[in-house]
Amino acid sequence: MSFSKKKHALYAILIFCGCLLTASVLAEFFLRYKRRHIAGSDQLEQGMTVYDKMLGWKLAQNWRGRHQHYDFDVVYSTNADGFRADADFKIKTKCRRYAIVGDSFTFGMGVNDDETFINILNRKNKSSECYLNFGVPGFSTDQEALLIEQQVFAYDPDVILLVIYLGNDLFDNTLPFPLQANYAKPYFEIQSGRLILRNMPVPLKKKSKKQMRQNLAAFVLGDIKKSSRFGMHYLTRFQLFRTLGLEFFPQRDYQAHFDARFKYPLQLFKMLIDHIHKACVRRDTELRLILMPGRSYILRPESPSAQAQDYLRQKIVSARDDLKIDIIDLTTELRNHSNQNKANWFHPNEGHFTAQGHLIIAELLHSLKGSK
Repeated sequence: MSFSKKKHALYAILIFCGCLLTASVLAEFFLRYKRRHIAGSDQLEQGMTVYDKMLGWKLAQNWRGRHQHYDFDVVYSTNADGFRADADFKIKTKCRRYAIVGDSFTFGMGVNDDETFINILNRKNKSSECYLNFGVPGFSTDQEALLIEQQVFAYDPDVILLVIYLGNDLFDNTLPFPLQANYAKPYFEIQSGRLILRNMPVPLKKKSKKQMRQNLAAFVLGDIKKSSRFGMHYLTRFQLFRTLGLEFFPQRDYQAHFDARFKYPLQLFKMLIDHIHKACVRRDTELRLILMPGRSYILRPESPSAQAQDYLRQKIVSARDDLKIDIIDLTTELRNHSNQNKANWFHPNEGHFTAQGHLIIAELLHSLKGSK
C-alpha cells in the first residue's frame, strides 16, 4: 500500500473513531438526561404515610392520592383502619381470613386499588376466603413483626402470609434506617441469644449524609466491587454502559462472598421468624412465608443482585424444617413461569410489579397456597 493510501486509511480510522466517540458522548448525555427526567417524574401526593413512634411510619387513615411516574399514573386509597383499601376489612360473611403482611410489593406500589394481587385474590374467592392487605411501603421483617403483634392479630386472621422481599428485607432488618427509605425505624439486635428491640421509641429524624451514601449495591457487595475485573466498577458509572448491559463481560460467582457477608442478616431473620411464629402459635394462627423476588431475579438471573436473592432464597428454603413454617417460593415459580413477556411484569424504570405482574402473582398464589 502506498504512503498516500495509508494516510487516507489513517484519516478514515481517525474520523470513524472521532464520530464514534462523539456519538457515545452524546448518547451518554441523553441517557443521563433521561434518567434525571424519569427520577424527577416520581410524584406522590403528600400524606400517604405518617410518623409512628412504634413502627417508624404507617399509612394514614382514609387517604386517597395520585402517584405519577414515567412508568404509570395510578391512585392509592387507604381505609379507616389505615391500610390499602383494596379489600373489605369489615367482613360480614364467614370466611377463612388471610392477612397478607409485607412491604411496597404487597401494598401494590405502581398499580390501582383494583389491580393488586390481593384484590384479585378476593375476586377469585368471593365466599370461601378473604384476603386483607397489611402491606406498608418500606417495611422490613422487624417492622412487620411489630405490626403483626400490635394490629394484625386484632383482625382474627386464620392465616398470616408474611411476604419476604428478597431484594432488601433481610438487610434492612439490621439497620436503624432502611437502605431505600429516609426515615428511622425500629430494629432488633441479637444479644446473648435473645432479640433486643432498639431505636424505640423511633426518633423522628432523617438519614445523615453518611447513611444516605449506603446503598443496596454497597451493602450486598461491599468492597468486592472495587476489585471487579476489567474495571467494571468504574465502567458501570456510565449510563451508556448500564443501558447496554453487563453481559459483554464475564459474570462472577459471589456465593463464597455471600457466606460471610449474609451470615448475621440470616441469623437475625430466622430469629425474627421464630418470634413471629411463636406469637402465631399462641393465638392459634397459621404462619406461612411468601418469598418475593425483585426484577433482576427474573430478568437478569446472572447479575449480583439476582445471585444475592437466590442465595437468600436457598438458605431460607433449606431452613424450612428448622423454622417449622410452610414456604411459598414465588421466586422459583415466577422464573419458571411459561409467560414469554416477563419484562411486562415489572415497571421498566420504577421496578415494582405492573398490573400484569400482580395478575400472575395472584394466579400463582391461588394455585400454590392450598398445596403448601
